[in-house]
Amino acid sequence: MKIKKIRSKLYWMFYARLMQFCIKIFYYLPVNQHKIVMLHDFGSGYGDSEKYLAEEIKKQQLPYKISWMVNDEKLEIPSFIKKVRLSRIRSIYEFSTAKVVCTTGKNKFNVKKKESQFFIYIPHGQSGAKYVEAAMANVTENYKRNSQWHSSVCNLFISSSKLQTQEMKDYFWYDGEIAEYGLPRNDIFFHYTQEDIASIKKKLGIDCHTKIALFAPTFRDNGNDQAYALDLERIIKNLESKTKEQWVFLVRLHPCFIWYKKPAFHFGSKIIDVTAYPDMQELLLASNILISDYSSTMFDFMLMKRPVFLFTKDMEDYQRMRGLKDWFSKVPFPICYDNDELIQAIKDFDVQKYQNDIERFNHLYGSLENGEATQKLLERIKSIMK
Repeated sequence: MKIKKIRSKLYWMFYARLMQFCIKIFYYLPVNQHKIVMLHDFGSGYGDSEKYLAEEIKKQQLPYKISWMVNDEKLEIPSFIKKVRLSRIRSIYEFSTAKVVCTTGKNKFNVKKKESQFFIYIPHGQSGAKYVEAAMANVTENYKRNSQWHSSVCNLFISSSKLQTQEMKDYFWYDGEIAEYGLPRNDIFFHYTQEDIASIKKKLGIDCHTKIALFAPTFRDNGNDQAYALDLERIIKNLESKTKEQWVFLVRLHPCFIWYKKPAFHFGSKIIDVTAYPDMQELLLASNILISDYSSTMFDFMLMKRPVFLFTKDMEDYQRMRGLKDWFSKVPFPICYDNDELIQAIKDFDVQKYQNDIERFNHLYGSLENGEATQKLLERIKSIMK
């Protein structure tokens, strides 16, 4: 413990200052016209839209060098991509010499941007029910400052819906170009086979004939875990009774929540913790129903027109804490305040009514997803990297 404290002190006393000096010096290095840097959130693992973009680059055998920023060198990154540790001088070099930088988070990183560089923001998700950016009542000055910096250096924002485009204009401190391509990570929902689903189930150790219910809630700023009090065993029992098939529950907790603690689920063969699974979109693709709350994940799953149920036990508290947009009450999913309501909603689920409700809601939401986002964005990148 003592050694860790000493290392941290030395880092901030000497190394961090040296990094600031390198930002200024590396500004004068030439840009590599074929280099792309990808930063997923704050250095998370290999996933999200950037994963699908990188794999399409590899598939087309394009002559691009991809550097992936990580906050932990133990994270697994494919061998065709260079893994680079954030908060190290090497990361400053990569940022400073890249022609294109793609990010999924609204955060500041170590670079002094050059005029010849092109920065792209690909949102971590579609427009969700909770307020974000300038619309948040409790946005901190530090977050605001970092997000404003990020918007000031970006050349292009990617939008997944008409609603998201408008919110970017209104709340993201950004007045630049917005490309309505959809999100590359959502293309998977338009181009898949039953073999793809079977492959994901195999990785999870689930029989290909077993049905999957996925619980994927967002986080709470106060770390409260009572909002996650699903009676998973009872729900499984009702699903099996309704469908006459075998079911398992996957539990996927938000990365921000697990900084606090984990809800007391009893994991086993029927209830499986998939929080560490690297690709959320694969989990969605393999699942038959989704139970969420205020997460934009509901709109990803909606693209496949599969059943979504919302467990909103703490709606009043969440309204005070984060705020919910006016249109949340119009989502086409059953909103349930306790386990009894959720189980009843599952029993009463009407497929045709659900399909009609999705169509009606999309007139408001204006989804732009059609399975072509990766190709559209890559064509744009090709034009930039000529």
